[in-house]
Amino acid sequence: MRRRKSFGFLTAGLLAAMACGPFAAPARAADQPHLSTVTTLRKDADGQAAKMLQFGVYRTEADAWVAWKAIVRRQPDMVADLVPRVSQQRPDLPDSGFVLRAAPLPDLDPNFVCRRIVGGGGSCLVVDAAEQPAAAPTAAPEDNDHNGVVTYSPDQSREMQEIERQASRLSRIAAIVPGNEARVDIGALKASRWNLCSLTFDDGPHPAVTPRILDILRGEGVRATFFPIGNVAVRHPRIIQRIVQEGHEVGNHSLTHPNMRTLSTEAQRAQIAETNRILAQAGADPVLFRPPAGRWNSDTLTAVDQEKMSPALWNVDTRDWFTRDAGKIMAQLEATGTIGSVVLMHTTYNATAEALPRAIGLLRTRGCRFVTLSEWITSLNSLATPRIAQR
Repeated sequence: MRRRKSFGFLTAGLLAAMACGPFAAPARAADQPHLSTVTTLRKDADGQAAKMLQFGVYRTEADAWVAWKAIVRRQPDMVADLVPRVSQQRPDLPDSGFVLRAAPLPDLDPNFVCRRIVGGGGSCLVVDAAEQPAAAPTAAPEDNDHNGVVTYSPDQSREMQEIERQASRLSRIAAIVPGNEARVDIGALKASRWNLCSLTFDDGPHPAVTPRILDILRGEGVRATFFPIGNVAVRHPRIIQRIVQEGHEVGNHSLTHPNMRTLSTEAQRAQIAETNRILAQAGADPVLFRPPAGRWNSDTLTAVDQEKMSPALWNVDTRDWFTRDAGKIMAQLEATGTIGSVVLMHTTYNATAEALPRAIGLLRTRGCRFVTLSEWITSLNSLATPRIAQR
């Protein structure tokens, strides 16, 4: 068995809160990107149109997105389960303004969410949402098991959102590396001018979207970390080879993308070990394991340790797995991305590839220097007090 590394690390803090309400006058938005917002709304179980929360009407689309960022910064926990969208109030009237609305994640009651926001000092209305036309199909088909596309259940959705919320509540390292309580003093980060960020891509590899993402990363001069699914990677060894050859890191995302908590320690280790074998045949040597949908337990940590690896989560979720919309991916990153971000994206959605150049540009303007996740971990590891020994 190859000898692998084990790491401990922490995340940087989230953005400071803004003292700005959702119905404040539209902020100056000359430097805000113009974001596309066309999506298809889900319907409730009885077939009726879904409800949405409405926050206001704004002069321009950019003003509406500035208002959404203010809401997120003021009430982050209350709106964490919402997916924002902006649309023209009257498509037949160009000057009618833009409506800021948000759709709750599946199985959440919009009335409950709205009451929670109002109780926290915000404002909202519950409205009927007429179904909008779906975005035109892009270059490659997505929803195909052979392409490594995963459809996330409501339970998985909630748990993935909780991982991001925990990043601001738990110790920095424990929020990302389960079981690791090491800490890094903020003074050490400032003294070293630490400014690292890491882009991470789960699932796939997808035969069309993943190469597109790799082309963008190469053009931008950014190295990232990919967490492929074993039984998909076995069908696309050349993509794995390209990931390695272009200087990116390959992690392990299990063999079949199961709920790891439902498996015994032995079964969890088999998921990890077989994927390591498949990836090794394509030239990769994973040292990090990301549990599918972030679901893990003590048996997971045991299995990961037995494989001489370390678990790795994230602290910024673009929610591309839910929205599949480039504009909404950027809106989420605008609200949460900063120095220290470990960004969760997926290598299977055309919308992710569409948003990626803007995402890289945004994080660079906020001071990020991009590295692989292992490099990100090692850098923080060197600043930890007490210093964490690497195995």
